[in-house]
Amino acid sequence: MEENTALIVIVVVISCFLILLLSKKEPELVFGSGLIGLLIFGLVSVEGAFSGFSNPGFLTVASLYVLAAAIKETGLIQPLLRSMLTNAHHYASAQLRITLPVACLSSMLNNTPIVAALLPGISKWCQDNNWQKRLFLLPLSYAAILGGTCTLIGTSTNLLVYGFIQGDGKAQDFGFFDISLVGIPLTLVGLVYLVLFSRRILGESHDTTAEIENTREYTVEMLVTNESPLTGKTIEEAKLRHLKGLFLIEIIRRDLVLAAVGPKTLLDAGDRLVFTGEIQSISDLLAIDGLIVAEDQVFKLQDSSGRANLVEAVIGNNHPLINTRIREGNFRKRYNAAIIAVLREGHRIRQKIGDIKLKPGDTLLLLARRSFLEQHSYSRDFMLVSGNHELFLAPENKRLWALGITLFFVITAASGLLQVVESAIVAAIMMVVTGCLSLEHAKQSVDLQVLLTIAAAFGIGAALNESGGAELLATGILQLTGDSPFALLVATYLMTMLLTELVTNNAAAVIAYSLVSGLVAALGYNMVPYAIAIMIAASASFISPLGYQTNLMVYSAGRYQFSDYLKLGIPLSLISAVLSLTIIPLVWELH
Repeated sequence: MEENTALIVIVVVISCFLILLLSKKEPELVFGSGLIGLLIFGLVSVEGAFSGFSNPGFLTVASLYVLAAAIKETGLIQPLLRSMLTNAHHYASAQLRITLPVACLSSMLNNTPIVAALLPGISKWCQDNNWQKRLFLLPLSYAAILGGTCTLIGTSTNLLVYGFIQGDGKAQDFGFFDISLVGIPLTLVGLVYLVLFSRRILGESHDTTAEIENTREYTVEMLVTNESPLTGKTIEEAKLRHLKGLFLIEIIRRDLVLAAVGPKTLLDAGDRLVFTGEIQSISDLLAIDGLIVAEDQVFKLQDSSGRANLVEAVIGNNHPLINTRIREGNFRKRYNAAIIAVLREGHRIRQKIGDIKLKPGDTLLLLARRSFLEQHSYSRDFMLVSGNHELFLAPENKRLWALGITLFFVITAASGLLQVVESAIVAAIMMVVTGCLSLEHAKQSVDLQVLLTIAAAFGIGAALNESGGAELLATGILQLTGDSPFALLVATYLMTMLLTELVTNNAAAVIAYSLVSGLVAALGYNMVPYAIAIMIAASASFISPLGYQTNLMVYSAGRYQFSDYLKLGIPLSLISAVLSLTIIPLVWELH
């Protein structure tokens, strides 16, 4: 009877995988339905079915979503992006400047928001420097994945497996940096491979479709703040001389207008700098520390995160403020958006923004909340055009808070002062309390699809263990591997690597651990090396755009084909397997 129960559970699990492979059903729906079916027919206990919701790994992943959202909302990574891409003129050095910092960041932070934050900036940098985006975006994703293998908190997958280890009462055998002994050498070798071979393998894009970019030029005034680090510096020292796509026309200093702005002109607090340039370049200008838009109304638009959008909108024929001065029409209050530049018939208007009378066809450059785009997509007042750019206008102290809280999380988790789950929960709460992230955005940042999939996978893993299905499968694996612990290690790695390309990396880790842990315990082997093999193999998803979130994020942006992942990813997967299966037995006893 017990064997029949085990077989039924195994059939349900295999059916879930087949449905995922052959249909487009959501994984949380498939796993959840399978789990509920097992629960209804008494094939898993209630405690086992819902054990995932109380697992430390599940709670840690949920908290990390909030932490990652706060890092993105405050623009904490933006200064790093600017420093990464400065003076990168040769391919090898540019590739290294991108991949090495990304791998380092990814070792301590969730790699998905890192790639999301860097993707627009790197794409624009490629455009400005006539580089093919396809040469950098896929290596960017791979570098983030590699960096995630360096520490216990590098990926949610590592934390899930660690949660299992905690549940088995073996956390004392697993150190925070144990995985680093494999992850760091793997990352270094992987980065060398990407720098040396990615250009040769990916080659030039065969897509002849030209990207149409917005070339309209605007004029915008920027104010040097009283606390600006630019005060006392020359134009050249402040790096405002040769901005890509921007030109400094003049400086207004109290009652003086400095029209001939030379490189040695000193900046003073309160200076109003008049720039002209394209919308993409203006979005970069707004990110420079110490410069703010010279319109007080702009700063009332920020939400608690300091997030806003740079939007182009054309005035319609029926706009209620036609022939009305912007100041008199109370534009900001009416539309909850601030005008920072106006074009008329393709030319800038040389007046103060508030004194301009609006005309049909005027193109406005607006700084607005994200809700503006939704409210006026089909409005009769405006026609929204291309050039929407998300900006981070959070005060500097918000970034400092976000940085301090992130360091708190990393230090307390790495040193053992707090458990990883405790550090993550405290850090997430601190991000909300300090205003780095609003409570509403914190709730929106949590990916319920991923969390429900993880919880359901935990329940199915419990069903396999309770029914004896895991033991039955393990026995089959053992017949293939014999009594060799190294053969079992190889089988564990290859099985997990295959699963992670077919389903999500988290689901692959959960299923692989459920299958292997019972066998390892029965044989009296050391679980740590097998757990590390599962962590590395589940994360090392390089040969499919569907295998990992960051791979999918760069798929369309870099105009890749599936074959690009195969060509660049298969050698990297083989490197990962060979290195991991070489290092693990040298560091840990397998039995």
